[in-house]
Amino acid sequence: MEEQHHQRSIPKEKESIHKTKIIQFLGRTTPVILQNDNGPCPLLAICNVLLLRNNLNLSPDTAEVSQERLLSLVAERLIDSNCNVNNKDDEYLENQQKNIADAIDLLPRLTTGIDVNIEFKRIGDFEFTPECAIFDLLDIPLYHGWIVDPQDHETANAITNKSYNAIMGELVALDAQGVEDARGVVSKMKLTLHQGELVRNFLKNNVSQLTFYGLFCLQDGLKEHELCVFFRNNHFSTMFKYQGELYLLAIDQGYINQPNLVWEKLNEVNGDTLFMTGNFKEFNVENQSSGTWDEHNAVPNTADYIASIDSAAKAGLDVNLDLQLAIALQQKEFEQQQQQRQGSQQTSIGSSRLVTGPQVPRNNLIYAPSSNGAHAKSNDKCSIM
Repeated sequence: MEEQHHQRSIPKEKESIHKTKIIQFLGRTTPVILQNDNGPCPLLAICNVLLLRNNLNLSPDTAEVSQERLLSLVAERLIDSNCNVNNKDDEYLENQQKNIADAIDLLPRLTTGIDVNIEFKRIGDFEFTPECAIFDLLDIPLYHGWIVDPQDHETANAITNKSYNAIMGELVALDAQGVEDARGVVSKMKLTLHQGELVRNFLKNNVSQLTFYGLFCLQDGLKEHELCVFFRNNHFSTMFKYQGELYLLAIDQGYINQPNLVWEKLNEVNGDTLFMTGNFKEFNVENQSSGTWDEHNAVPNTADYIASIDSAAKAGLDVNLDLQLAIALQQKEFEQQQQQRQGSQQTSIGSSRLVTGPQVPRNNLIYAPSSNGAHAKSNDKCSIM
């Protein structure tokens, strides 16, 4: 009997597509890349810095762009921005070519998660990793605000000149030493019991990965009109300094139908988000010509959107009852998730490194109201592993 061969079709992985949004930036019209349900925040932050600098070749008519296209555009920029090597010796040229080739090989990591190791002394202090070379070669500063206040002398002495990874390792060793002490075993350790308690309190009291002193350092340290990438709460954002204030680019896809909602003002550690227009004026949903929002995408995304809907209803704009019910249910879920996250903070002390990327479905991690009524950003797009 003749053997029959049946070809089994192997499903291809769905290509990741990102929508774009046209904004006004310093008198210029430019597209920015929006974050979908589980988008690669390091790649998007880099691409949006390059777009705002007018360093990325993406037509304003492009309604959406693939992840592969974005990687290709960044690779082109890596090559173009490092081609001016006049008056350089052969050794420099060879080393630079190798750095560019290595960075291009590492680009796919921007879509799956990259290692970052914060040092708690200055806003630009990260322990160097291969992925950091991408930021350096693109001349994009990478900042954070998870900095210990030097006036807190004891905590500063316990943390200064140590990275996140080193601190976590020493805390683990300290816990292990406690067990060994109970068994009568003696070993060396870098942190004393008192210093360990100070470090734990610092991490517990600054779970948003931004301190008041760190915010001050950012406001003071960035140059006027500086574009950079900001790392906070295990997420990368595009940041800009304008007239002495700091702003984060609002790229949630839920805001795609609100062209005037462009920035989030960064002036609070755990305060309410203040949305701004492309001209850096306060955004109010009541003042927009369209009284409707993108319900399908925006409702699951942020508690700030809920606040805007409430404002719209009070202003007499049409908000359907089904949406209001969904909002009430979501609000209850927000509070439950926030309590769960707060309860799990103690267990995260054992994590030895920060890994950022789209490991967690974002529709289950949203901006949640904190216990004091302020809105604290959760790990909505990236996570600690």
